[in-house]
Amino acid sequence: MRTLHTIISTLLGVLLAAGVFAEKPESTMFYLNSKNDYYKANFTLVSHLMVLTFSVNGSDSLNLIFDTGAGRTIITEISNPYVVSLNEARKVKLRGLGTNESVDGLISKNNKLSMGKIEGKAQELLVVPNKVIDLTAQVGHPINGVIGRTIFEQFIVEINYTEHTINFYDPDKFNRKIRKDEDIIPIELIEGKPYITATTTINGVDIPVKLLFDTGMSFALWLDPSTNPNIKPGSARRQEIIGQGLNGNLSGEVSRVEKFKIGRYEFSNVITAFPDSIAIRDAITDNGRNGSVGAEIFRRFNVLIDYRNQQIILRKNSNFGDPFRYDMSGIEVGAIVEGLPYYKIISVGANTPASECGLQVNDEIKSINGIPANTMKISDITNILKSKEGKTIYMRVIRNSREVKVKFKLQELI
Repeated sequence: MRTLHTIISTLLGVLLAAGVFAEKPESTMFYLNSKNDYYKANFTLVSHLMVLTFSVNGSDSLNLIFDTGAGRTIITEISNPYVVSLNEARKVKLRGLGTNESVDGLISKNNKLSMGKIEGKAQELLVVPNKVIDLTAQVGHPINGVIGRTIFEQFIVEINYTEHTINFYDPDKFNRKIRKDEDIIPIELIEGKPYITATTTINGVDIPVKLLFDTGMSFALWLDPSTNPNIKPGSARRQEIIGQGLNGNLSGEVSRVEKFKIGRYEFSNVITAFPDSIAIRDAITDNGRNGSVGAEIFRRFNVLIDYRNQQIILRKNSNFGDPFRYDMSGIEVGAIVEGLPYYKIISVGANTPASECGLQVNDEIKSINGIPANTMKISDITNILKSKEGKTIYMRVIRNSREVKVKFKLQELI
């Protein structure tokens, strides 16, 4: 099932490709519109991604992914354009990762973004046409875009993944001491995006890697084999359409790396994507980058992001020991009608439990292990289908107006 990891290539395809524009985002300003030293906001966690609700120029609220990997604030969908007012908008050509031609979009300047006690003036928005990048369908939650660089540059940001809260601190008034159970990770800011140095172990070889620190990528890691001959998928691998870029589908392989170490912390058997180098050629530049590290890693910590001092601070939380799991069924699930809890099978992988039990593309899912599908989110289905190797799955589907019952056991596919 790709419902969790398709977001990786969406963000590769749009957010990183935003840097191909000749013009850079204008200088912007976020601030606290109160006398307090900080503002605490709640976020919704969807597929390991943080979703915050912002208002644009006082209009209807938009759900934006909180993303260190985004050089711009990007709007991917406006459900009703008549209730969202954009200032100084002009047409531009958008080009992302993939194989197709550019698409028409908008750049809008001098906008106001607000969330509670936080306001942003002179905000520049990049607007992608509706449904070109359908984040809502991919993560199973209403998503209107992403917000990144501009807000991280103005605050010290503290993320609590277990309580689903974010503290935005005034850097001039922040004076918290480093705890003994915390580790400081230096970051390098390049064009407003944070990069870290870590180590991955593949085939027994320890490989230093330079990675984009990307809270807007649900996957744990992606690594580009073209940047180092020792970076390559393991023997247990699956060829995948990793997801949708701005200009087409992105392919690659999904495998595991033996170890991944960041600071004092080390993880084993980490699920890793190895996108085709041709598809991501616009994302890999001369800055020595080998890939990205994402939210599947960082949700295991409380994270403090401090651009002013060019560091992040990590402290283990209760998620730290969670195993790295991947789909064990071989199916991809999608919504039949956007926004409604009715699901069908979009693809069936060859030589997987799903194919062997006879599941087919376009089968409508009625229940899984006795739970009606229309009471679940896509993320609920995902969690069931990657829960535990050997677990028996009972599924009822509708095929050609007839009910079909199938049974299969989950199996580690990589």
